[in-house]
Amino acid sequence: MEQANHQAPENTGKNRSNTALLLLVVILLISNVALLYLYMQSRNEGESKDTKLEYVSSEKDNVTRMLEEVLESYDTLKTSHDQTTAEIAAQRAQIEELMDKVKRGDYDLAKAKKEASTLRKIMQGYVATIDSLNQLNQQLTADNVIIRQELGEVKGQREALQSKAGDLEAKLAQGSVLHTTSISSQALFVRSNGKQVETDRAKKAEMVKCCFTLGENKVTSPGDKVIYMRVISPDGKVLRATDSNNRFRYEGVEGEYSARREINYQNKPVDVCIFWTGTGELATGQYIVEIYEAGALVEKSGFVLK
Repeated sequence: MEQANHQAPENTGKNRSNTALLLLVVILLISNVALLYLYMQSRNEGESKDTKLEYVSSEKDNVTRMLEEVLESYDTLKTSHDQTTAEIAAQRAQIEELMDKVKRGDYDLAKAKKEASTLRKIMQGYVATIDSLNQLNQQLTADNVIIRQELGEVKGQREALQSKAGDLEAKLAQGSVLHTTSISSQALFVRSNGKQVETDRAKKAEMVKCCFTLGENKVTSPGDKVIYMRVISPDGKVLRATDSNNRFRYEGVEGEYSARREINYQNKPVDVCIFWTGTGELATGQYIVEIYEAGALVEKSGFVLK
Protein backbone atom coordinates (compact mmCIF):
# COMPACT_ATOMS: atom_id res chain seq x y z
CA MET A 1 0.00 0.00 0.00
CA GLU A 2 2.73 2.43 0.87
CA GLN A 3 4.50 1.62 -2.40
CA ALA A 4 1.33 2.48 -4.38
CA ASN A 5 1.04 5.80 -2.61
CA HIS A 6 4.62 6.67 -3.49
CA GLN A 7 4.04 5.97 -7.21
CA ALA A 8 0.91 8.16 -7.47
CA PRO A 9 2.62 11.52 -6.77
CA GLU A 10 5.44 10.53 -9.12
CA ASN A 11 2.94 9.94 -11.97
CA THR A 12 1.17 13.21 -11.21
CA GLY A 13 4.44 15.14 -11.57
CA LYS A 14 5.17 13.52 -14.90
CA ASN A 15 1.70 14.43 -16.20
CA ARG A 16 2.18 18.02 -15.22
CA SER A 17 5.54 18.12 -16.96
CA ASN A 18 4.04 16.64 -20.14
CA THR A 19 1.19 19.15 -20.07
CA ALA A 20 3.59 22.06 -19.69
CA LEU A 21 5.70 20.75 -22.54
CA LEU A 22 2.64 20.34 -24.73
CA LEU A 23 1.49 23.86 -23.88
CA LEU A 24 4.93 25.22 -24.79
CA VAL A 25 4.80 23.42 -28.13
CA VAL A 26 1.33 24.85 -28.84
CA ILE A 27 2.51 28.36 -27.96
CA LEU A 28 5.51 27.97 -30.25
CA LEU A 29 3.31 26.74 -33.07
CA ILE A 30 0.92 29.67 -32.62
CA SER A 31 3.79 32.18 -32.53
CA ASN A 32 5.32 30.61 -35.64
CA VAL A 33 2.00 30.78 -37.46
CA ALA A 34 1.59 34.42 -36.39
CA LEU A 35 5.12 35.26 -37.53
CA LEU A 36 4.51 33.46 -40.83
CA TYR A 37 1.27 35.44 -41.34
CA LEU A 38 2.98 38.74 -40.59
CA TYR A 39 5.83 37.82 -42.93
CA MET A 40 3.46 36.90 -45.75
CA GLN A 41 1.42 40.06 -45.21
CA SER A 42 4.57 42.20 -45.26
CA ARG A 43 5.77 40.40 -48.38
CA ASN A 44 2.42 40.92 -50.15
CA GLU A 45 2.44 44.60 -49.25
CA GLY A 46 5.97 44.90 -50.59
CA GLU A 47 5.01 43.15 -53.82
CA SER A 48 1.93 45.41 -54.11
CA LYS A 49 4.09 48.50 -53.68
CA ASP A 50 6.60 47.18 -56.23
CA THR A 51 3.76 46.44 -58.66
CA LYS A 52 2.33 49.94 -58.16
CA LEU A 53 5.74 51.54 -58.66
CA GLU A 54 6.28 49.49 -61.82
CA TYR A 55 2.82 50.57 -63.12
CA VAL A 56 3.48 54.25 -62.38
CA SER A 57 6.90 54.01 -64.02
CA SER A 58 5.38 52.28 -67.07
CA GLU A 59 2.60 54.88 -67.35
CA LYS A 60 5.16 57.65 -67.01
CA ASP A 61 7.21 56.14 -69.86
CA ASN A 62 4.07 55.71 -71.99
CA VAL A 63 2.95 59.31 -71.49
CA THR A 64 6.48 60.60 -72.14
CA ARG A 65 6.70 58.53 -75.33
CA MET A 66 3.29 59.79 -76.44
CA LEU A 67 4.35 63.41 -75.89
CA GLU A 68 7.60 62.83 -77.77
CA GLU A 69 5.66 61.36 -80.72
CA VAL A 70 3.26 64.32 -80.73
CA LEU A 71 6.22 66.73 -80.57
CA GLU A 72 7.87 64.96 -83.51
CA SER A 73 4.61 65.25 -85.45
CA TYR A 74 4.51 69.00 -84.76
CA ASP A 75 8.10 69.28 -86.00
CA THR A 76 6.96 67.99 -89.41
CA LEU A 77 4.33 70.74 -89.81
CA LYS A 78 5.54 73.38 -92.27
CA THR A 79 3.48 76.29 -93.58
CA SER A 80 4.03 79.82 -94.85
CA HIS A 81 0.90 81.02 -93.03
CA ASP A 82 2.22 83.25 -90.23
CA GLN A 83 -0.76 82.84 -87.91
CA THR A 84 -0.69 79.03 -88.20
CA THR A 85 3.09 78.98 -87.66
CA ALA A 86 2.70 81.03 -84.45
CA GLU A 87 -0.03 78.71 -83.18
CA ILE A 88 2.07 75.61 -83.91
CA ALA A 89 5.02 77.13 -82.02
CA ALA A 90 2.76 77.80 -79.02
CA GLN A 91 1.51 74.20 -79.04
CA ARG A 92 5.11 72.89 -79.21
CA ALA A 93 6.04 74.99 -76.20
CA GLN A 94 3.05 73.58 -74.30
CA ILE A 95 4.09 70.00 -75.15
CA GLU A 96 7.68 70.60 -74.01
CA GLU A 97 6.47 72.12 -70.73
CA LEU A 98 4.09 69.20 -70.11
CA MET A 99 6.83 66.68 -70.94
CA ASP A 100 9.18 68.35 -68.44
CA LYS A 101 6.52 68.13 -65.69
CA VAL A 102 5.90 64.43 -66.40
CA LYS A 103 9.63 63.62 -66.31
CA ARG A 104 9.97 65.43 -62.95
CA GLY A 105 7.06 63.38 -61.63
CA ASP A 106 5.10 66.36 -60.30
CA TYR A 107 2.12 66.12 -62.65
CA ASP A 108 -0.91 63.83 -62.68
CA LEU A 109 -0.27 61.14 -65.33
CA ALA A 110 -3.94 60.61 -66.21
CA LYS A 111 -4.35 64.35 -66.79
CA ALA A 112 -1.13 64.49 -68.80
CA LYS A 113 -2.29 61.55 -70.94
CA LYS A 114 -5.60 63.31 -71.65
CA GLU A 115 -3.82 66.56 -72.56
CA ALA A 116 -1.43 64.64 -74.84
CA SER A 117 -4.42 63.13 -76.65
CA THR A 118 -5.96 66.60 -77.03
CA LEU A 119 -2.70 68.03 -78.39
CA ARG A 120 -2.54 65.16 -80.90
CA LYS A 121 -6.06 65.96 -82.14
CA ILE A 122 -5.11 69.64 -82.48
CA MET A 123 -2.05 68.58 -84.47
CA GLN A 124 -4.23 66.49 -86.78
CA GLY A 125 -6.38 69.57 -87.35
CA TYR A 126 -3.27 71.52 -88.35
CA VAL A 127 -2.33 68.71 -90.76
CA ALA A 128 -5.72 69.01 -92.44
CA THR A 129 -5.46 72.82 -92.58
CA ILE A 130 -1.96 72.79 -94.03
CA ASP A 131 -2.97 70.10 -96.53
CA SER A 132 -5.88 72.26 -97.66
CA LEU A 133 -3.60 75.28 -98.03
CA ASN A 134 -1.06 73.22 -99.98
CA GLN A 135 -3.77 71.89 -102.29
CA LEU A 136 -5.05 75.42 -102.80
CA ASN A 137 -1.54 76.65 -103.60
CA GLN A 138 -1.05 73.78 -106.03
CA GLN A 139 -4.36 74.58 -107.69
CA LEU A 140 -3.47 78.26 -107.87
CA THR A 141 -0.09 77.38 -109.36
CA ALA A 142 -1.74 75.11 -111.93
CA ASP A 143 -4.31 77.80 -112.70
CA ASN A 144 -1.56 80.37 -113.16
CA VAL A 145 0.24 78.08 -115.61
CA ILE A 146 -2.95 77.58 -117.61
CA ILE A 147 -3.71 81.29 -117.53
CA ARG A 148 -0.20 82.16 -118.71
CA GLN A 149 -0.52 79.64 -121.52
CA GLU A 150 -3.89 81.00 -122.52
CA LEU A 151 -2.61 84.56 -122.36
CA GLY A 152 0.32 83.62 -124.53
CA GLU A 153 -1.99 82.04 -127.10
CA VAL A 154 -4.39 84.95 -127.33
CA LYS A 155 -1.98 87.80 -126.74
CA GLY A 156 -1.72 88.67 -130.41
CA GLN A 157 -5.47 88.42 -130.92
CA ARG A 158 -6.23 90.53 -127.85
CA GLU A 159 -3.85 93.29 -128.93
CA ALA A 160 -5.37 93.30 -132.43
CA LEU A 161 -8.93 93.44 -131.13
CA GLN A 162 -8.42 96.17 -128.55
CA SER A 163 -10.42 99.21 -129.50
CA LYS A 164 -12.43 102.06 -128.05
CA ALA A 165 -15.54 99.88 -128.10
CA GLY A 166 -13.74 97.19 -126.11
CA ASP A 167 -12.45 99.75 -123.63
CA LEU A 168 -15.96 101.12 -123.16
CA GLU A 169 -17.39 97.65 -122.59
CA ALA A 170 -14.74 96.90 -119.96
CA LYS A 171 -15.49 100.17 -118.19
CA LEU A 172 -19.20 99.42 -118.18
CA ALA A 173 -18.61 95.95 -116.73
CA GLN A 174 -16.34 97.33 -114.03
CA GLY A 175 -18.73 100.17 -113.31
CA SER A 176 -21.62 97.75 -112.72
CA VAL A 177 -19.88 96.27 -109.64
CA LEU A 178 -21.31 97.69 -106.43
CA HIS A 179 -19.00 99.48 -104.03
CA THR A 180 -19.17 100.65 -100.43
CA THR A 181 -18.63 104.07 -98.94
CA SER A 182 -18.05 102.64 -95.44
CA ILE A 183 -17.72 99.20 -93.83
CA SER A 184 -17.11 97.83 -90.33
CA SER A 185 -17.17 94.39 -88.73
CA GLN A 186 -17.04 93.15 -85.16
CA ALA A 187 -17.91 90.25 -82.87
CA LEU A 188 -20.94 90.49 -80.58
CA PHE A 189 -22.44 88.80 -77.57
CA VAL A 190 -26.08 89.02 -76.51
CA ARG A 191 -27.02 90.06 -72.99
CA SER A 192 -29.93 88.51 -71.11
CA ASN A 193 -32.11 91.49 -72.07
CA GLY A 194 -31.45 90.80 -75.76
CA LYS A 195 -29.08 93.72 -76.31
CA GLN A 196 -26.16 93.07 -78.68
CA VAL A 197 -22.79 94.25 -77.32
CA GLU A 198 -19.48 94.42 -79.19
CA THR A 199 -16.61 92.31 -77.74
CA ASP A 200 -13.02 91.47 -78.56
CA ARG A 201 -12.97 88.35 -76.38
CA ALA A 202 -13.17 85.00 -78.18
CA LYS A 203 -14.84 83.25 -75.23
CA LYS A 204 -17.68 85.78 -75.16
CA ALA A 205 -18.23 86.14 -78.91
CA GLU A 206 -21.51 84.65 -80.16
CA MET A 207 -22.12 86.54 -83.42
CA VAL A 208 -20.29 88.37 -86.19
CA LYS A 209 -21.80 91.58 -87.55
CA CYS A 210 -20.77 93.46 -90.69
CA CYS A 211 -22.39 96.78 -91.60
CA PHE A 212 -21.72 98.83 -94.73
CA THR A 213 -23.21 101.42 -97.05
CA LEU A 214 -23.63 100.53 -100.72
CA GLY A 215 -22.88 103.66 -102.71
CA GLU A 216 -24.76 105.13 -105.64
CA ASN A 217 -24.27 103.28 -108.93
CA LYS A 218 -26.13 104.36 -112.08
CA VAL A 219 -24.55 101.67 -114.28
CA THR A 220 -25.80 98.51 -112.60
CA SER A 221 -29.40 97.44 -113.10
CA PRO A 222 -31.76 98.16 -110.17
CA GLY A 223 -33.72 95.47 -108.36
CA ASP A 224 -33.19 92.64 -105.90
CA LYS A 225 -29.56 91.87 -105.08
CA VAL A 226 -28.14 88.99 -103.04
CA ILE A 227 -25.28 90.00 -100.75
CA TYR A 228 -22.95 87.24 -99.48
CA MET A 229 -20.65 87.47 -96.45
CA ARG A 230 -17.63 85.24 -95.88
CA VAL A 231 -16.05 85.26 -92.39
CA ILE A 232 -12.58 83.69 -92.53
CA SER A 233 -11.20 82.47 -89.17
CA PRO A 234 -7.52 82.66 -88.10
CA ASP A 235 -6.90 79.11 -89.37
CA GLY A 236 -8.07 80.07 -92.86
CA LYS A 237 -11.43 78.31 -92.70
CA VAL A 238 -14.77 79.93 -93.54
CA LEU A 239 -17.27 80.09 -90.67
CA ARG A 240 -20.12 78.03 -92.10
CA ALA A 241 -23.69 79.23 -92.46
CA THR A 242 -26.51 77.47 -90.61
CA ASP A 243 -27.96 76.63 -94.03
CA SER A 244 -26.43 73.35 -95.22
CA ASN A 245 -26.58 74.58 -98.85
CA ASN A 246 -24.11 77.39 -98.26
CA ARG A 247 -22.11 77.45 -101.49
CA PHE A 248 -21.99 80.17 -104.12
CA ARG A 249 -19.81 81.24 -107.04
CA TYR A 250 -17.49 84.18 -106.71
CA GLU A 251 -14.63 85.41 -108.87
CA GLY A 252 -14.91 82.35 -111.10
CA VAL A 253 -14.75 79.68 -108.35
CA GLU A 254 -17.19 78.00 -105.98
CA GLY A 255 -16.88 78.31 -102.21
CA GLU A 256 -18.70 78.58 -98.92
CA TYR A 257 -20.36 81.65 -97.46
CA SER A 258 -21.11 82.44 -93.82
CA ALA A 259 -24.33 84.44 -94.29
CA ARG A 260 -26.43 86.03 -97.05
CA ARG A 261 -29.06 88.71 -97.36
CA GLU A 262 -31.36 89.94 -100.11
CA ILE A 263 -31.84 93.68 -100.59
CA ASN A 264 -33.69 95.89 -103.04
CA TYR A 265 -31.20 98.25 -104.68
CA GLN A 266 -32.46 101.24 -106.64
CA ASN A 267 -29.11 102.74 -107.67
CA LYS A 268 -29.08 104.91 -104.54
CA PRO A 269 -27.04 104.60 -101.31
CA VAL A 270 -28.46 102.00 -98.92
CA ASP A 271 -27.28 100.81 -95.48
CA VAL A 272 -26.94 97.04 -95.00
CA CYS A 273 -26.01 94.82 -92.01
CA ILE A 274 -25.41 91.07 -92.19
CA PHE A 275 -25.14 88.77 -89.16
CA TRP A 276 -23.51 85.38 -88.61
CA THR A 277 -24.54 83.39 -85.53
CA GLY A 278 -21.94 81.06 -84.04
CA THR A 279 -22.42 77.42 -83.14
CA GLY A 280 -19.44 77.14 -80.77
CA GLU A 281 -16.58 79.04 -79.17
CA LEU A 282 -14.56 81.14 -81.60
CA ALA A 283 -10.77 80.95 -81.77
CA THR A 284 -8.45 83.84 -80.98
CA GLY A 285 -6.71 85.71 -83.77
CA GLN A 286 -7.35 87.81 -86.90
CA TYR A 287 -10.70 87.41 -88.71
CA ILE A 288 -11.33 88.61 -92.28
CA VAL A 289 -14.83 89.55 -93.42
CA GLU A 290 -15.49 89.68 -97.20
CA ILE A 291 -18.64 91.02 -98.91
CA TYR A 292 -19.64 89.77 -102.40
CA GLU A 293 -22.37 90.62 -104.90
CA ALA A 294 -22.90 89.10 -108.34
CA GLY A 295 -19.75 87.00 -107.90
CA ALA A 296 -17.49 90.02 -107.32
CA LEU A 297 -15.74 91.22 -104.18
CA VAL A 298 -17.43 94.42 -103.02
CA GLU A 299 -15.28 95.14 -99.96
CA LYS A 300 -13.61 93.45 -97.02
CA SER A 301 -13.00 94.27 -93.37
CA GLY A 302 -11.65 92.52 -90.30
CA PHE A 303 -11.37 92.32 -86.52
CA VAL A 304 -9.24 90.59 -83.87
CA LEU A 305 -10.37 88.35 -81.00
CA LYS A 306 -8.17 87.85 -77.96
